[in-house]
Amino acid sequence: MTGALLVIAAVLLGTLWWLIVSRRKSVGPDSSNLLTDGATVELKQLLTEGELSLYNLLQIAVQDHYLIFAQVPLWSFVSLEAAGKNRSRLLKYMALRRVSFALMHPGSRRVELVVHIVEESPTPVQEEHQRIIESFVEGAGVRLVKVQAQHSYTIPELTALLGLAADE
Repeated sequence: MTGALLVIAAVLLGTLWWLIVSRRKSVGPDSSNLLTDGATVELKQLLTEGELSLYNLLQIAVQDHYLIFAQVPLWSFVSLEAAGKNRSRLLKYMALRRVSFALMHPGSRRVELVVHIVEESPTPVQEEHQRIIESFVEGAGVRLVKVQAQHSYTIPELTALLGLAADE
């Protein structure tokens, strides 16, 4: 009888231990201690002064036609369909790539136009990033408009670049 009680107690303790261990593994790392060991998080500016100036001009140029979003990751508005290793390869290209401005139609809730700021003399890395962005944006059927970083645009210039008639 005592042996049977010991076996039952051992089974209960084993089951309890298994539940505790499996629960710890399924919960994942403790998110309350993410910023330990001297790590700090600071707020930074979303847009440079030039980007903010362009954003304000875009707001006036597009008025009620589009909603404008800044620094938009490609994956947030482009869907990728590919199989196996090709999908992984393409996702690596897409990861961490952003467009300067995405213009979304408020009715369809789809990005219809991308405005991307390019440097006058880009580095090879910047050129590669630009080619990747162009490939995905145009592949999704979204119109891409490139604007020069150092150029000061007027409202009529932007309206023409975006293909919006002044009377629309």
